Amino acid sequence: MRMQIAVVLCIATLATPGVSAAQSTSTWTNSYTDGVVTATETDNHGRVTAMIQCRPPTGDIILSDFTLAGDGRRARTSGVGIGNMTVNVPSHVVRNGRQDALTINLPQRPPILAGVQPTDHITITVNNRNHVLSDGSAVKMKEVAYGCWGS
Repeated sequence: MRMQIAVVLCIATLATPGVSAAQSTSTWTNSYTDGVVTATETDNHGRVTAMIQCRPPTGDIILSDFTLAGDGRRARTSGVGIGNMTVNVPSHVVRNGRQDALTINLPQRPPILAGVQPTDHITITVNNRNHVLSDGSAVKMKEVAYGCWGS
């Protein structure tokens, strides 16, 4: 009887998802509406955590981070990093629907896009707080830029 209970417990333990499966996972979705190319990151609860947009005719890339809005209220600049390169750019907090977002405008064809590698992440820093966007974020920024600029 004890052996059967031990076997059942072992099988139940193996069938239970591990900690890594229970960790938060973010997903990216893309859209193209009225000339605006958008990549949206959502967390495992379906909440939007970040957006990357490119709007013609200026072609500026707009990063919106919904996790750092509270930290960015009094900030004038934020750091945007891809891989080993970081640039400090003006930022401000705007109301986006019911959520506030830290909004960063990158000029057309920012130099940090030149060295994007498939494994790079975008890191946004404001007031010594960081938010590292999920896997593929740097490639998503590059895709958004090329979707807007055409090359």
